[in-house]
Amino acid sequence: MLVGSLALLALVVSACSTDQGAAGSKFHPVKKGVLTVATAFLPAPGFWEGRPPTRGFEANLAADLAHKLGLDSVHVVQVPFKSITGGDLGGADLALSQLTPTKAREQHLDFTTPYLTSPPGVLARVGVNAIDVNGLKGLHWVISRTSTLTPILMHTIRPTGTPVVTEDRTQALKVLRNGGADALLLDLPVALGLARANPEQFHVLGQISGGEGLAVALPHGSSNTEIVDSDIRALTANGTIGKLESRWLGKSAADVPLILTER
Repeated sequence: MLVGSLALLALVVSACSTDQGAAGSKFHPVKKGVLTVATAFLPAPGFWEGRPPTRGFEANLAADLAHKLGLDSVHVVQVPFKSITGGDLGGADLALSQLTPTKAREQHLDFTTPYLTSPPGVLARVGVNAIDVNGLKGLHWVISRTSTLTPILMHTIRPTGTPVVTEDRTQALKVLRNGGADALLLDLPVALGLARANPEQFHVLGQISGGEGLAVALPHGSSNTEIVDSDIRALTANGTIGKLESRWLGKSAADVPLILTER
């Protein structure tokens, strides 16, 4: 279900831009000349910032994708996270919403090559610290029912106390912000973006080993998947994505301590 239509991001597109991607296939947008992008969490510090949301890693990535696809602008629509993961992008061409590909989600969506590596990261309130898995076990956690990381918390970290259970990330962050919990497990780039935007409230304690990534999602069976995947690979290879990561997230996974866990 579509919640709201939000913004047009102005793009500077060179006169020689075309809608032919590196893969050689043609991109077919829902609206001529426009890349329509669905996202769930607004604002999403480090990823979608401002009103309208024209700043941030994914906002800038959307603009760079539109440029490579030869499109004139980006149109952003807000769609509930559950709808996106269920395959309903609210009529958008693709979704950029800090999405981790999973087998369950791949039944409803196509995913590109990941644009960010995304191990689990521990977002904690300022003043809360832990240096090993025993310290993590003793924290008061908040979890989200929709997060793919909740099983990692429960079966790998195995907290000694009962976590606060919320429906989604927005509610979980509210609990953390209000002091109702010590820590929340998030995709590391998301945790870094939140800590960078709210240094007086949050910091990233560390990361847990894992090989997940964040990727662009497209409707299942989309004819646009190959060309978007090719452009994500190109933006990675030419350093564009690395520059966006440094600008908007401040750190990469290599800068965050690894906390070893029991298996």
